[in-house]
Amino acid sequence: MHALYYIAKGQKTLGPCSKDDLRNFLAYGSIRDSDLVKRDDEEQWRPVSSLLELHVAGQILADGLTVKPVRRRVARYRDYNRVPYDQRGGVVLRRMIFGFLFLPPLLWWAAVSLYSDHIFRRKKDENGYLKIWGRWVEVLITIMIIVNALAWWMGISYASWIIGPGIRELSNTAGEAVEVIKGLMGDIGL
Repeated sequence: MHALYYIAKGQKTLGPCSKDDLRNFLAYGSIRDSDLVKRDDEEQWRPVSSLLELHVAGQILADGLTVKPVRRRVARYRDYNRVPYDQRGGVVLRRMIFGFLFLPPLLWWAAVSLYSDHIFRRKKDENGYLKIWGRWVEVLITIMIIVNALAWWMGISYASWIIGPGIRELSNTAGEAVEVIKGLMGDIGL
């Protein structure tokens, strides 16, 4: 069971909320480090900045005691329909597949979405938030882009090798046709 927290903000008491909710409140500025918080199993209120479990990814300041969090704004969604279109897992997955197989710009578009934002799945975590794709997908799409570029390069090279002699003969024939038309024009007097 996850610990629940209560927040004292002015004369109001908010809660219960989860540790993830506290992190989001901090990230969005809804609460400050100086606001008071207590766990549901504690009696004493203390500043949010003193909760070490919130600052795992933080840094220790000069006094050696205070932990300052590294804040990163991350939108969390509970409803898949509210997720921006370019951050939906199904959309990005379709672009990856169709881009890899047929139209490379779709693959690049999927890569831009993936490298710049979180991609949300329809599945929810234990707190009711939508889960996001793991970072391993960035490695996968990088490999897909490289393989796709090599495949297109080999395909175009092969096609030019096969079609090249035919194009050369066609251009020679077109040149001969131009000479015949010039001769006819000269005969007519144009």
